[in-house]
Amino acid sequence: MIPTDLLLAVLLFSGQPPVGQEGGDASSSGSDASANSEADAPPDSALDPEPDADPEPDAAPEPDADLDAEDDEDAMMDAFFGGGEDEDEDEDEPDSGDSGDSDDSLGGPVEGPVPEGEVERETILSGTEVAPAEDLDLTDIFGDSETIEDLPDAKDIEPSGPANGSGLFNGKLDLRLRVVSSVYIDIDNIYEGKRWNPNQPTLAEHAEVPSAFKLGQAIPRGTVSRNENRLEFYFAYKPNKHIQIVGDIEPVFLGVSQVSTLNDLSSAQMLTPFHVESDAAYVSIIDALPGLDIKIGRQIVVWGTADKFSPTNNINPDDLEDRPLFTEPIANQMLVVDFAPWQDKLWFQGVYVPLFYPALLPPSASFALADPQTPVNFANQSDRDKLAFLQGFISANEKFNPAVKTTVAPPPLNITNGQAAFKVGSRLGPVDLSASYYYGFFDIPIPFETKSTQVAPVMDEPVDGYWFNSDVTLVYPRMHVAGLDFAAQLPFLDDMGLWGEGALIIPTQQYDFRVELPLNLDITPGDGVMNPVSEFSGPIVKKQPFIKATVGADYTIGKHVYLQAQYLRGFIDDFGADNIGNYLLAGTDVIFFGRHLIFRFFAVTDFPKNRSDVASVVLAPNIIIVPPWGYATLELGGFAFVGRNDTKFGQTAVGSSIAYLKIAGSF
Repeated sequence: MIPTDLLLAVLLFSGQPPVGQEGGDASSSGSDASANSEADAPPDSALDPEPDADPEPDAAPEPDADLDAEDDEDAMMDAFFGGGEDEDEDEDEPDSGDSGDSDDSLGGPVEGPVPEGEVERETILSGTEVAPAEDLDLTDIFGDSETIEDLPDAKDIEPSGPANGSGLFNGKLDLRLRVVSSVYIDIDNIYEGKRWNPNQPTLAEHAEVPSAFKLGQAIPRGTVSRNENRLEFYFAYKPNKHIQIVGDIEPVFLGVSQVSTLNDLSSAQMLTPFHVESDAAYVSIIDALPGLDIKIGRQIVVWGTADKFSPTNNINPDDLEDRPLFTEPIANQMLVVDFAPWQDKLWFQGVYVPLFYPALLPPSASFALADPQTPVNFANQSDRDKLAFLQGFISANEKFNPAVKTTVAPPPLNITNGQAAFKVGSRLGPVDLSASYYYGFFDIPIPFETKSTQVAPVMDEPVDGYWFNSDVTLVYPRMHVAGLDFAAQLPFLDDMGLWGEGALIIPTQQYDFRVELPLNLDITPGDGVMNPVSEFSGPIVKKQPFIKATVGADYTIGKHVYLQAQYLRGFIDDFGADNIGNYLLAGTDVIFFGRHLIFRFFAVTDFPKNRSDVASVVLAPNIIIVPPWGYATLELGGFAFVGRNDTKFGQTAVGSSIAYLKIAGSF
């Protein structure tokens, strides 16, 4: 490199571009280039070449008072992209940089540090071209077709920061912060027994207090069901190679006032309700013995190889309340011991959870149970027929429609109700295999008993609109689970992913559901015998082993299309030998602009169990936008439930179809 180019490169790398506006001379271009002040410009003498230097044949001409703008740009291009003796450029070919007659000037410095080798200027780089800010288009931001083809996936990019995160305390402390803001809007609910009813009122048309279970009323369209702001603080401190301390705290502001009385206006908790969550609060002892790690505290342990629907994953309860995060695990206090004598060739994991923690259910679950018309999954068809007759009688006789109250009976808090799990795994070539055992509880409650109480004579006025109360008790079934899972990539099929897992579930006892009737009633009229009864019962869960399983595959076409499909034997809430359904999940990601824009669409459908059943569907479209400046992700999507009120995904328990907007920022 000639001395002139060397000095220009030094000035460029130091953040002081020497090129001025069109028509300026080289001796004064430094002061014209700076957008902040003339004080930042280099002295004129700094641009003069050494007197004894002989220019190379294709080097930029020596600067003088008559140097035009095109020569300025050539000099800058040579210094920035490697001109002078390292380049043999044909003078007859057009310049690869900006044309000399373009009206571009260098802007001021951008925020943040300037990466090594880049000029501090108000431009955006696309490939090897520098585009002036005033001439930008989408290709300058996202890249053209050629540069996009060369872009790696975001997951394959190595982080450029310190190896241990923030790098504080010599890399021993990792700090992360994430801010998430979201709003969900109800767009559909059950109305007059079906979804997508054109007669369902909008929020503007609905003047009364909404109730999904009074005939002719429903939660109106346009209701804001969620307006959440979440701060997620995570840290991991590793003072030495044997100890790691990990914590996570997430204050959640609901953003919807809970005020209902005048006294509530004096309560900050009611005006701005919030709660605190945590996904981690544990201490890890690494290599307590060779290959032996111990973690004690609040944590998440995920088992299984399937995507979201893993029948062998039972240690942590599921978050079923937030639709976009459906089946995300909830942290719990536990002891985890990992032992890997031969690394991934053979490893063991043991888990003990002293206290049971239930799944987080959506509000629609309790609303649905309060609806006497909600289907109940009796194990025997004869019991289902009895319930159907009772529901028909209540529907035809409004005075016998009860006010339903629920009581959940969790396992007692003692050491005998702890949960234990063990897993052994290995890697054989490209295949990961593991076998597991879990002893504990199913984290979604099932109905156990219903007691009926008359609160007013049917000839008198009702009490709060009802003549009868119905008290429902729910319990959590205890179970044994033996599981197997595998995952592999198939090189001979262009690295197609394949996975599968199965769980043999054995309830420890039979769970019967006892139903008290509001009056003596013959609920088996088809048998030709008058037999009025005051109650009936039947098994919800038999003491009979059953299998839940998932098999899936995914495939990537080029860099722009991702495909996935899974067969599910048993959904997340299916439990019992006679209550296991079959489902198909399929979806795709269509990726643009180097993963800055993703169109996602997934759907789940159930298969009818018999000719009288009809299928129901969940449709989940989604658009994910990652701005070119990084640090933020914008998500716009929805969940649409399509089906009759007596179907899996159409019943009241699944809640309203929603549209949602979410933005997350992290560093």
